[in-house]
Amino acid sequence: MKRRGSITVFAALAMMLVAQMLFTLLEGARHIEIEKVLQMNTDSVAESAFADYCSPLWDTYHLLGMTAADSSGSFSLNNREAMLRNLTADNLGSKGSIAMLPGISLLTAEMVDAEFEPYLIMTDRNGRVFEEAVCAYMKKNLGYEAAKTVYNIYESANDAKNNYGDGDKSIGDAMDALEEAAKEEEENSSKKKLKGIGGEKNTKDAPPEPEVENPLETVTEAKQNGVLSLVLPQSAKVSASRLDLSRAVSHRNLNMGTGVISDAADWYQKVLVNQYYVNYLNCYTNSDGNRALNYELEYLIAGKSEDSENLRVIVGELLAVREASNMASLVVSASKQAEAMALATALAGATLNPLIIEVVKYGILAAWAFAESVLDLRTLLSGGKISLVKSELDWTSNVHDLPVLLSGWSVAKECSAGMNYSQFLSLLLLMHNGEKLAMRAMDVQEATVQKNEGYETFQMDHVLCESRVSAVYEYSPVFLGFVSLLKNGKGNIRIQNTTTYSYRQGKEGA
Repeated sequence: MKRRGSITVFAALAMMLVAQMLFTLLEGARHIEIEKVLQMNTDSVAESAFADYCSPLWDTYHLLGMTAADSSGSFSLNNREAMLRNLTADNLGSKGSIAMLPGISLLTAEMVDAEFEPYLIMTDRNGRVFEEAVCAYMKKNLGYEAAKTVYNIYESANDAKNNYGDGDKSIGDAMDALEEAAKEEEENSSKKKLKGIGGEKNTKDAPPEPEVENPLETVTEAKQNGVLSLVLPQSAKVSASRLDLSRAVSHRNLNMGTGVISDAADWYQKVLVNQYYVNYLNCYTNSDGNRALNYELEYLIAGKSEDSENLRVIVGELLAVREASNMASLVVSASKQAEAMALATALAGATLNPLIIEVVKYGILAAWAFAESVLDLRTLLSGGKISLVKSELDWTSNVHDLPVLLSGWSVAKECSAGMNYSQFLSLLLLMHNGEKLAMRAMDVQEATVQKNEGYETFQMDHVLCESRVSAVYEYSPVFLGFVSLLKNGKGNIRIQNTTTYSYRQGKEGA
């Protein structure tokens, strides 16, 4: 007798419910795994987008930035957002792919929307974003202690400039004092003649007094001829490159990012940024001729359109720094003070007025410091090194030989442990406004990148430094189609996740 299998309606319904529960659990597990995969994909495609940085900007200036522009050269994120979607399609396939077939992943999804928001552009906050990007790179190349040493040198130079940086006034006061001494001497001579003292007989018999060379007049005349001609030989070749400032970053209206940036930098960040300038921007003594301006460091400080004008400004500022440092050396040297006093007495001693003699002495010291500074700049511009504050052994000039030294081509003694031209420029950079320096740095970087083929429309205010990437995905359920209790079992499911990538700080998951 054959037995026939049978099942009750209740058992059949129970099995259906169990099956639907299993399919639901399978879809839930799939959803959890897809969420993980999609977050990894968001991180991956964001990194891929930011890995497509501007190559000439990195190769020349070691600065990372992702360009966001359309085919016309206008700022646009559409191409970058499309790039994220295309990369996702390559990574994950399409939500419409048929699952359950051999070789087909159950983890397919489609990025239906992508957005860079908020974002920071390199030029935001007057170059503050640029400075932070530079700091992120330089922290790997310049330690805290080395930066502190640089800053201490700057403070020393700045103190000397504040205390002894008014040489022109000292020379002017000394010239006025000599005029006053001449008037006093003339008045005294007239009075003696009226009283019958010091007749003509005595003056005829007296030997003529030796003429004393006045260094104040020598230096005043030299300054009127221009300092550039004093420190550069006539055979020196000065760059004729120029920059169109009307189109430069620092002079035009810029695109702006939507992100938030921190406040001004502290001393450590300032040193890092300025050391970056010295390391990667050209100057008079270190120029490869492949930049839009050959004297980039000089432009950062002077801001003129022509290399020659920028060099002229820098020579004047460096001369002021060297004058202050050399004056600091003179005022602590007893022997040089004595030489200046002897010369001041010879020039104005007939008045017997100690106040006038003292003023003339300080004027002579200022003139001496100027002459020594001219010799210093000649050495620096020829590639040599000079001590920040000179010792007796480092000193070159003699107060009695200033006319010969300034009219000829004498140079200062080189000091192997001293600072070169670009290092002195780093001190000048620290004395100037950081925002202006950053914007001018981007002026020259933009113009240089534009010289490369294919980058003619490159702009620094099209360069992203940081952004949050928000992605929306859709995928089709696989197992929910077997769950009859769900009305929307065959509808698409959406997942949104974000990630942040920054050249200032690296990648941050969100």
